[in-house]
Amino acid sequence: MPTDKDTVHIGPCKVTFDIGGDTPFVIDKTAGPVKFTYEETTKEIKVTQTGDTPIDEIVIGRNVMAEVPMTRRDLDALLLVIPGSEKVGDARVDVYANKVVSLLDYANTVTIEPLSEKATTDDTITIYNAAPRAKLNYTYDYNNEQITDVTFKGYPDADGKLVGFGDPTAV
Repeated sequence: MPTDKDTVHIGPCKVTFDIGGDTPFVIDKTAGPVKFTYEETTKEIKVTQTGDTPIDEIVIGRNVMAEVPMTRRDLDALLLVIPGSEKVGDARVDVYANKVVSLLDYANTVTIEPLSEKATTDDTITIYNAAPRAKLNYTYDYNNEQITDVTFKGYPDADGKLVGFGDPTAV
């Protein structure tokens, strides 16, 4: 039986972005917390007979995202988290202002796995179809890490699944 202290979860995690192929993109070094957010939007159902008192409320939307303050900033990493960017040879990544990009084209599975020694697969969060959006925050001095803030926003997959909590291999 779990004790009160067993229900408190703290510590870092690793984030895996399945980019297809044999080698996923793993973010295992961050500067600051990784934040997962799940939100519901609802619609209250009202009828004239009860005035402003709702008689029901239905969920009309769900949004998920993971915010990851990534410390890695090599060209290959930037190419993966800036949708629509292009690598020029081995020396540069170009981003175009006049390129319209569908984020869904860059969406794939994102898994968040806590690294605590007491973490289990029950603690895993899987966003089934998430696309990256990057915000670069580079401060050039001795006191600040150069951070690439990546937000993975979830979209429903082909089956309508958005997010899973627990063992991603369960059937």
